[in-house]
Amino acid sequence: MQTSSGFTNLAEEVIARCQKLASFSEDAGGTRRTFLSAPMRDCHREISSWMSALGMSVALDAAGNQRGFYSGSGPGVPRIMLGSHLDTVPNAGAYDGVLGVVLAVALVESLNGRGLPFGIEVVGFSEEEGV
Repeated sequence: MQTSSGFTNLAEEVIARCQKLASFSEDAGGTRRTFLSAPMRDCHREISSWMSALGMSVALDAAGNQRGFYSGSGPGVPRIMLGSHLDTVPNAGAYDGVLGVVLAVALVESLNGRGLPFGIEVVGFSEEEGV
């Protein structure tokens, strides 16, 4: 079980990661990330690196969504899905959408190595806003 200081550190890491993703923007001085844009590709690369570091298998699906799979105690176990969107509206806040993905990755980090009786799939949807 994580200590309260462990959760504090993880919470600080979540905030830092959201800020990092906010820097991947089509606009200087704001956050705007649209489907198939260079900032979206940068966002995918960054999240993929976090997922890979946790031993998750990583894929970009046919619709351009970022996916990470944590197998839990082994292959064939049930899987829960967590996620949110990675695209933003113009002038979005740093947490718009990405917070759900970053929190899901943080959950995997927190539970990593516990031999869970289920797997976790984290999805970052690349087109939710429609802008």
